[in-house]
Amino acid sequence: MKTTSFKNSYDRLLKFLVIVFIATSFVACKQNTSATSNATGEDYTSEMTKSDKKKYKDTSGNVVYEVKYKSDGFKLRTANSDLLWKVKLYPEKIKISDNEENEHPYEIKLIGILASKLVKDDKELARLKMESGNAIITYKNGDEETSFKAYYSSTLLINEIDEIAADQKDIIIRELKAKGY
Repeated sequence: MKTTSFKNSYDRLLKFLVIVFIATSFVACKQNTSATSNATGEDYTSEMTKSDKKKYKDTSGNVVYEVKYKSDGFKLRTANSDLLWKVKLYPEKIKISDNEENEHPYEIKLIGILASKLVKDDKELARLKMESGNAIITYKNGDEETSFKAYYSSTLLINEIDEIAADQKDIIIRELKAKGY
């Protein structure tokens, strides 16, 4: 009898520990991250608040931005949920617009494996390519060419969109990289 009682107690303890482990694992999976905007020096932390929503907070804990995920992209919104930027993802391009209808978007078109271009209203604004280990960006109208050592990422072209605030660029780039762009 004592052996059965001990075994039952042991089983209950083991079940309790498994439940505690699972519960703490879920709490730890909130995916909190911390990041600093290179352009503005702003420190933001991010936290998944729902399965399809992430909030970015400043150092005081105030919500500054939120990201709403969709199956084909995401939206960067203000703390009041007003749209700032809608990002739609396609296998061969990324569309970025400041309206729900996606009218007059910026487009980052992927050209092959190590080249991409930034286009708006059928006008090329910048081009990025990787050559001999250097990322080369050719700016507006092809007049300037800047070369720097970096990894290739088409998301670098987002820095060429003047209408997007620097801290918003950093968030968009971070979100695109998380999605494999």
